Amino acid sequence: MNNKTLNSNDIIQKICFFSCLIFLVAHISYFIVFWILEVYQLVYINIGSISFYLAMLLVVKYKHFNSYVYLVSTEISAYMVFASIVCGPDAGFQITLIGMTCLIFFAGYFSKGNHNYIKPIRISVAYMVFFTFVFIWFKFHEPLAKINDTALSALFASNIIITFGFDITFLAILTSYTVILEKRIEKESVTDKLTNIANRNGLNDYFERIGDQKNNYILAIFDIDNFKLFNDVNGHLCGDYVLKQIACIASNNSKDDFVSRWGGEEFVVISKIDGDIDETIAKLDRIRIDIDLFNFTYDNKNLKSTITIGAAKYENDETIDDWIKRADEKLYQGKHNGKNQTVF
Repeated sequence: MNNKTLNSNDIIQKICFFSCLIFLVAHISYFIVFWILEVYQLVYINIGSISFYLAMLLVVKYKHFNSYVYLVSTEISAYMVFASIVCGPDAGFQITLIGMTCLIFFAGYFSKGNHNYIKPIRISVAYMVFFTFVFIWFKFHEPLAKINDTALSALFASNIIITFGFDITFLAILTSYTVILEKRIEKESVTDKLTNIANRNGLNDYFERIGDQKNNYILAIFDIDNFKLFNDVNGHLCGDYVLKQIACIASNNSKDDFVSRWGGEEFVVISKIDGDIDETIAKLDRIRIDIDLFNFTYDNKNLKSTITIGAAKYENDETIDDWIKRADEKLYQGKHNGKNQTVF
C-alpha cells in the first residue's frame, strides 16, 4: 500500500470486493464437497449462499459498505451455526466465527471515516453467543449428518486455514494502513501546509539531527520586505502566492541546505559551510538576488518582491532559539539600513 491508497472508500471497496469473491469461491467449493458427501441440507444452503454473494457484488459496486459487512456477517453467522449443527464440531465450522471478528473491526474502523467501535463490539459479542450456542448444542445433540473421519479432518483443516487467513489478512491491512497514516501524520507535523516546506517542528528536528556538526553550519533568517502591501493591495491570496513562490525559489537555490518557514513572512535556511565561509554567504545571497529578479505574476499583474537576510555562524552550546536570535539581529540591521541585502 502507498499514499495513493489512503482513501478509505477505495480501500474498503477493494477489500469488500475481494472478500466477496473469496466467500463466493468458498461456497462453490463447499457446494461441490457436500454434493459429493451427499449432505444435501448444506448443498441447498450453499446454493442460497452463492446467490447471496452474487448479489453482494452489486452491493459492493454501489459502495453500500456498511450494508455489505453486516449482511455478510449475518450470513456467515447463520451458515456457520447451521453447518456446525449438520456436520458436528469436528468439522470446525464454529471456529471460523472467531476469524470474522477481524472483518467486523476492519469495517468499523473505516466506516464513513469514523472509527466506530460500538457496533463491532456488539457484533463480536453476538459471535461469542453463537459460538457458545453451538458448543452447548453438541452437549445434547448429535450431528444431523454422518460424515466420515477423513472428510471431517479435511473440513476442520480448511476451516482453520480460513480463520487464520482472515485474521492475518485483515490485521495486515489495518497495520499497513496505520503505518502509512503515521508516516503521513509525522510528515504533516513537520511540514508547513501553505508552502510545503519544513515548519518550526521540522527546523527543531533538523537542529537535533545535525548534532555535534553544528559548528560547520550557518543559519540565515530572511524576511519579505514590505510584505503587508501584497495583502493590503491585492488580497491575502496574493500574499499566499508570494509566500509559496519565495519558498520554491529558496528551496531550488538551497537543494543541499535545509529550508523552513519560521512564521508569517519569515524563513530560515541552515547551510553547511563547504570550504570558504564567504562562498556559503554568497550562496545564501543568491536566494536574495533571484527573488529580486523574479517576476511574480498574480491576477494578470506583474509584481516585484525583495527579501532581507540575516546570517550567523553557530556558536558552541547555543540553542536553536539563541542561534535564530543572533541571525535575527543581523536581519534587522539589514532592514534598518535599506532592506534587500544580506548581513553576516
